[in-house]
Amino acid sequence: MSYAESIDETEESGQVTSVPFPVYVLAFTILAFTTSEFMVSGLMNDLARDLPASIPSVGYLIAIYALSMVIVAPPASSLLARIPPKKALVAISIAFIVGELIAAAAPNYAVIVVGRIITGAAAGTAYGVTLSIAAQSVPEKIRGRAIGIVMGGNTIGTVFGLPLASFLGNAFGWRLAFAFVAVLAGVSLVASVTFVPTVDAGAPPKIRAQLSELRNGGLWLAYATSGLLIGAVFAIFSYFSPILTDRAGFDQSLVPVILAAYGVACVVGITVVSRLSDNFPLVVSIVGAVVIFTSGLLFLLADSNKIVVLVGGAALGLAGVSLNPAFAVRVMRVGGMSFVVNTVHTSIICFGIFLGASLGGVIIDASGSVHSVYYLTLAFAAAGILVLLPMTRRARNEISG
Repeated sequence: MSYAESIDETEESGQVTSVPFPVYVLAFTILAFTTSEFMVSGLMNDLARDLPASIPSVGYLIAIYALSMVIVAPPASSLLARIPPKKALVAISIAFIVGELIAAAAPNYAVIVVGRIITGAAAGTAYGVTLSIAAQSVPEKIRGRAIGIVMGGNTIGTVFGLPLASFLGNAFGWRLAFAFVAVLAGVSLVASVTFVPTVDAGAPPKIRAQLSELRNGGLWLAYATSGLLIGAVFAIFSYFSPILTDRAGFDQSLVPVILAAYGVACVVGITVVSRLSDNFPLVVSIVGAVVIFTSGLLFLLADSNKIVVLVGGAALGLAGVSLNPAFAVRVMRVGGMSFVVNTVHTSIICFGIFLGASLGGVIIDASGSVHSVYYLTLAFAAAGILVLLPMTRRARNEISG
C-alpha cells in the first residue's frame, strides 16, 4: 500500500484527512533553496562593492543560478528517476550544501559563479523531486493543497529567509548569508532523512518513454504561461534593491524590511492560490497575469513615488511566485505527475527567471538606468496574457463548475 493510499484508507475510516507532516518537511527544503536563489537581490549593493562587480554583473548571479537549473535539471532528473525519490532528494541536498559553502568562501566573482552553478543545478532538480513526492504522498483531492504547501516553502523563504539573509549580509558580511543558507539546507537534509516517506518510484523509465511525456502541445502552453509570467516578475525583482534605493529613495537599511513585507504579500497570495488551485487553476493564472502587468505599469509610471513602489511590490508578491501552485496543478492535469514533467516545468520557470534577470541586466547596461527594465516586465506579462486568451472559455467553465 502506498503512502497516499494509507491516507485514503484513514479518511474512509471516518478520520479527517489533513496534509501529512512530511509535506511540510519538503516545504522547508524548498525554503532553504529559495533563500539562496533570491537573496542576491537583497545583497546586491554589498556584493557589488566587495567582489568588486557592477550591479548588472551581480544580477547575473541570479541569472546564472536559474540557467544552471534550466540546463542541468532535466538531464539530472532523467538519471535520478532511476533511483528512489527520497535517495535522490538526499543526494541533491548534499550537492546544494557543498555549492553554498563554495560561494560563502569565494575569494572572487569567478568562484562564486561556480558555487551558484552547483546550487542552482541542485535546486532545479529538487523542485521536481519534492513535488513528485508530495503528489504521491497525498490523496488526489488535496493534491493542490499539498503542492501549495511545498511551493509555499518558496514563499516562506521570501518572507523569512530572504530578509534574514539580507540582514545578516548587510550587518556581518555577505559570506555569512551564504553560510546561513548552508545551515538551513543541512537542517532540511536531516529532516528529510528522518521524516520523508520512501514513495514508490515505479519501474525505472526508459529515456524514450520519459521524452514521450513531453510530446504534448497543451503541456507546452502551460509551461509557456509559467515561464513568461515568472520572467515578468523577476525582471523587476532581480533589481529590487537598486530600484528601492536609487529610484524610490529608500535607505539601504529599509531594504530587508521591505523585502519582508513583500514576503508577507507572497504568503497571503500563495495561501489564497493554493486553496483555489484545485478547482480554478486557469482562472487564477489569468487574474495573476493581469495583476503582474498592472504592477509593471505602476513601476514604469511612478517608480520615484515610494507609495506606488510599495503598492506595486505588494501586487507582485500577491500574484507573482504565489501563482506557482496554480501553474503546477495545471501542468499535472495536462501532463501527469512524473518526475520529468515536474522538473521540466521547474526548468521552464527558471528559464523565465534567467531571462528576466539577464535581459534586465542587458537593458540596464544599454540604457544606463534600472527604470528601463519595466518594459521587459510588461512585454513578458503581455505575452503571458496572449497565451492564456484562447483558454478564457475553459476558465469560464471552471467558474460555472
